[in-house]
Amino acid sequence: MFKSLAGILAFVLCCLLSFGQDRSKKAYELIYEDIQVLKRQLLVLEEKLDRNATDIQSLKTQVRDLQSLMKLLQSDQGSLQDGLKNVPSQYQFLLDKIEQANRLLAKISEDLLTMKGGPAPAVEKKPTEEKTELPPVEQKPPVAPATSFSPQEVYNTAYADYLRGNFDLATDGFRIYRDSFSDSPLADNALYWIGECLFSQRKFSEAIDEFNDLILDYPQGDKIAAAYLKKGLSLAELRRKDEALVVFKLLISKYPLEEEARIAQEKIKELSVK
Repeated sequence: MFKSLAGILAFVLCCLLSFGQDRSKKAYELIYEDIQVLKRQLLVLEEKLDRNATDIQSLKTQVRDLQSLMKLLQSDQGSLQDGLKNVPSQYQFLLDKIEQANRLLAKISEDLLTMKGGPAPAVEKKPTEEKTELPPVEQKPPVAPATSFSPQEVYNTAYADYLRGNFDLATDGFRIYRDSFSDSPLADNALYWIGECLFSQRKFSEAIDEFNDLILDYPQGDKIAAAYLKKGLSLAELRRKDEALVVFKLLISKYPLEEEARIAQEKIKELSVK
């Protein structure tokens, strides 16, 4: 009997131990599962933090670009105001040039009249005949030679001066072309070459004004990409690095397939190293 009682007690103890082990095992499994859930939640939070950090960095970059663009716009506005102040003097300069051209044409006309009127005394017979014959000759309009130049001839002459390095003459020629033939398809090109002349003379601030006028007045012109590039190069020459970078980036975004965009990318690398 004692043996059977001992057996029963041993069985009960085994059951209790087994039951306790099963409960411990289940508790361990539950804790393990909770830990795995927490790990997954932690990974999700880390991914969100990484995305937020990336978004914040992107926003910071955009803010810097906007600040640089704002500085550029403020600078362009100041340059435009300075340019407007110089308009009366430039207009007077142009009037002086036209006046000089008119005097030169008048002198040429007088020389031509003199050459034509030279043989006249040999055939004159009476003083009255001289009075009646001379006025028709003198009434020939002295401005006739000016009308003999076509818009293309004026443009080609100015461009030839640019190629020869006569930048002042080329600038005057292109300005006269723009004022005289403002509706011409080459009016925007003339404005661009004025900027190129100034750039070649290292008059970078004045060149920027001309390129700004081209960008504002002829947004669909075929020289816009080149104007952006030369404007950026002018700003770089003036050590206005941040503004130059903004112009180069704007050029690449607006005209990514143009050759000027490739050059702008190289200039961005150069400026970033400095």
